[in-house]
Amino acid sequence: MWIYGLLAVQLFIFLWQLTRKLKPPVNSLAAESTPSSSAICDNNGAAPVPIVYKYDVFLSFRGADTRFNITSHLYAALRGRSIMSYIDDVNLQRGVDIVDSLWGAIEQSRMAVIVFSDNYADSGWCLDELVKIAQCRKTLNQVVLPVFCGMPPEDVRDQTGSYGVAFAKHRQSTASPEKVKMWRAALQEVAGIPGCESLKRLNSTGAELVKTVVETVLATLDQISPVSQFPGLVGIHTRIDDIESLLHLASDSETRIVGMWGMGGVGKTTLARAIYDQFSSKFEACHFLGDFRQELERRSELDLQHELFSTLLGDDYNHHTAERSTNLALTYAKMRLTRTRVLVVIDDVENPVALHNLLDKQPRTLFGPGSRILVTSRDHQVLQNVCDEVYEAKGLNDYESLQLFASNVFKNAISDEFVELSWRAIKYPSGNPLALIVLAKALFGRSKEYWESILLRLHRGEPNQKVQNVLRISYDGLDRDEKNAFLDVACFYKGESRRHVKSMLDGAYGDGSSENIVTSLTDRALIGIAHDGLTVMMHDLLQEMGRGIVKHESDDPGQRSRLWDQNDVYSVLTRKGVIEFEC
Repeated sequence: MWIYGLLAVQLFIFLWQLTRKLKPPVNSLAAESTPSSSAICDNNGAAPVPIVYKYDVFLSFRGADTRFNITSHLYAALRGRSIMSYIDDVNLQRGVDIVDSLWGAIEQSRMAVIVFSDNYADSGWCLDELVKIAQCRKTLNQVVLPVFCGMPPEDVRDQTGSYGVAFAKHRQSTASPEKVKMWRAALQEVAGIPGCESLKRLNSTGAELVKTVVETVLATLDQISPVSQFPGLVGIHTRIDDIESLLHLASDSETRIVGMWGMGGVGKTTLARAIYDQFSSKFEACHFLGDFRQELERRSELDLQHELFSTLLGDDYNHHTAERSTNLALTYAKMRLTRTRVLVVIDDVENPVALHNLLDKQPRTLFGPGSRILVTSRDHQVLQNVCDEVYEAKGLNDYESLQLFASNVFKNAISDEFVELSWRAIKYPSGNPLALIVLAKALFGRSKEYWESILLRLHRGEPNQKVQNVLRISYDGLDRDEKNAFLDVACFYKGESRRHVKSMLDGAYGDGSSENIVTSLTDRALIGIAHDGLTVMMHDLLQEMGRGIVKHESDDPGQRSRLWDQNDVYSVLTRKGVIEFEC
């Protein structure tokens, strides 16, 4: 029998090394920009995606030439098709360094559209922008679409005509020869890419050019969807295919509602986001409402509904007007919605009544024919009465679990001595991506003996709490201040600004301590930083574990180290005999 065991180990090593060669490694960034670590992991988890895209399109143009004509029309047309586009006069943030803001916007865009006009090359600023875009094309695989507005591509490529005149001026200016050389190289590269033209000899109008560009952008975004750009999202492709089959996207006759349910940490949010990103361009308008359960704790149902309507109808919908009027404006808004084919994703629903109210108590008729609504929940009962189909989001299988776990715990190929230990380790998270990542972070760089001790602890844990046991292992490995900081975030600071959290932690554990604490918690995947880089996030399961630790300190809330529930706070503060309360 030992021979069969040896053969199994050798076969596993061969298959593992083969997949390492055939598949790109699953990225795992310590400082999370958005949740999901190369796996199907919930959106408020602590693992990041490889590249964070804030925009679909970055528009580069010469303002004096095209800002108030072709570019403004193009920007409006892109927004009308729910394509998130960056244009400097709208998106440029006040008080932020202009270069940093522009360069960041370029890096955070899936593709760049460059509107070449007569005087584009006159501007050193435009040319610097172009150089940055060309760099992102090489380093980030950014897709670039040149638009030649009233001129042949060869003038741009060869710097002839008005572009030749511009570069003659640049040679006489203060621009260095090296910079001019970079400008020329960028123009030659980008102008050589197939693009869209508007020339008198083609008998094309500005309206036709805008239509062509928008159609090209839509087709391109479909091809470079987030799914194809994130090969490290373990198991994502088959799951997207499963849900796509339930959505029946080809049918335009009615509104269809699909639910997705599963335990926390199994990847519902990440999968819902992937579905949204993959198919949103096929609809006239779309909206992703994340973390619905917690949003209801901070905002009213009416406020969330107004946000939904405003996103779907655009800037011309003003909820303040709708509130002040008798009902006329709101009635007209709803009538417009019935003519609009939309995609709406509502993530983490706990209260079916709140969902019903959000959709104006008429989810089937609120939106236009062909609309699709995707709802995620941990509770199957919430979904079954409102959805046409309900999809069960299951955990990763053994092979997927091993792939995700190993990519987060080993820098290179797995070594022989850890093969059997890895197989044992992945059994405890039960296919839960969050738990797999947290366990991998806890074991990263550790000795074989340490692995054995951790796996022994997990083996002795409660069998029906495998995921919680894994998460607790990582918490137990923290020092005292790190544990307290983790509990602080779980009880008070989830969703708060990074600056505020660091300020509070410095006050509690000593000036300057917060940087090391935040880094340690992030490295262990116990907290994360949201897309904007400014907000501290924590997965629901980790928050529940942290608050559970505090609750277990005492059955009496007054004896606990932290109070966050308003009923507990009121009970303790109004209790006779309470003399001191520390904030």
